[in-house]
Amino acid sequence: MEEPDDGPSALEGNLLCAVPQLADPNFRRSVVLMLDHGSAGALGLVLNQPVPHTMADVAQSLGVAWKGPPDALARSGGPVEPMRGWVLHDDASWDPDARTVLPGVFLTTSMAPMQRCEDGIGGAGRFLFLLGYAGWGPGQLEGEMAQGSWVVVPLRAADGATGLSAEWIFDADPADMWDEALASIGVDPARLVGHAGFATLPGRRRSAKLLH
Repeated sequence: MEEPDDGPSALEGNLLCAVPQLADPNFRRSVVLMLDHGSAGALGLVLNQPVPHTMADVAQSLGVAWKGPPDALARSGGPVEPMRGWVLHDDASWDPDARTVLPGVFLTTSMAPMQRCEDGIGGAGRFLFLLGYAGWGPGQLEGEMAQGSWVVVPLRAADGATGLSAEWIFDADPADMWDEALASIGVDPARLVGHAGFATLPGRRRSAKLLH
């Protein structure tokens, strides 16, 4: 899909957490880092769905040495184009064309910069490799949010003092990300249920109905 070009959205650079009632199995308790959102649609990367492929195997397939933890797994970024690779990292020096998603988080969409790393990858800095992405057509995400299917969790705030840290994206255990993201805005996952009209943008605390 083409990237929206009508200016940054309040969702970009923040997280969406799926409510438990979201029926799509591709997004069960998913945490999505939003990259683009506009009139042309939306695009994001699921952060908490490891796949049974180690980073060492992925790097080897690219002709690159993996210097990170040997058991580190790649992740599924979403169901769209599942063979397309994306790299989230915290050091833009090895890829001058990397996109800044938010301060301390960069996105590389070409494998060429990795293949130019003669000393290998993963030995320094933080690094996530994802396959595929989550995509929505025009108005589709807005409709899902109006139904209360997603909770917005800020990764950066206007004052720079609130929200989850950029480091959390790389350091959190995927199995804990959904709970931790919701807890960061004071939402108890056990009491969460989707409800039309409660999906909100960052800065408003309530983004889903809580069970009483």
